Amino acid sequence: MTGHSSDTETAMGNRRPSRDFKDGKTVRVQADNGHPLNPCHPARARELLRKKCAIRVCRHPFTIRLRAELQAEAMQQLNLEDHTP
Repeated sequence: MTGHSSDTETAMGNRRPSRDFKDGKTVRVQADNGHPLNPCHPARARELLRKKCAIRVCRHPFTIRLRAELQAEAMQQLNLEDHTP
């Protein structure tokens, strides 16, 4: 049975199935108060982390939280992503 994930593999933590997003290629985003926002692309999340506009909350699933004092700037960058063709 090579190539198939079994319940024991998932239970042991060997595999992390992405149930929420296709292929796990999105990052969850939270507002400064912890409320969930729309997910973003990993590159956008890295940019926000590098600019110190966000902090990492969790690794699995990867989640960032926007900082209160810079939330307006971060939201503006996230909205740019939504409107890009």
